[in-house]
Amino acid sequence: MKLKKIWSATLIFLGFWLSPLSPWNDLFTNIPIAYGFAFLFSFGQDALFIPTFVVGYWLSNILGFILMHYGYVHVKDSNYSFKDHWKSYVLATTLYTVLVVVLIQMNILPSVSELSALLSS
Repeated sequence: MKLKKIWSATLIFLGFWLSPLSPWNDLFTNIPIAYGFAFLFSFGQDALFIPTFVVGYWLSNILGFILMHYGYVHVKDSNYSFKDHWKSYVLATTLYTVLVVVLIQMNILPSVSELSALLSS
């Protein structure tokens, strides 16, 4: 029973860390995950980098909501339904994703060329 609560609390913490509910962590977690995802799936094609970055960022945020959901459900043994809240999760994640894409387009976040140069040096 105690192990179940520790596991549930860990899922909630990891989910919160990945979710858009903690935007202060993006610089340290979600954006590096999205860059890694984009690096792996764009295969050096600059035109694919932004779309794959967006997908990676979006998936990491959605994963955060899912982890929080499952952690909460197991720690509280409640009847909280993910189906009832998925639209708000998608909306919040999409809004944060748009913000990050705008920051990349405004050159506030590094471009793929700058990132490649940084990684190769």
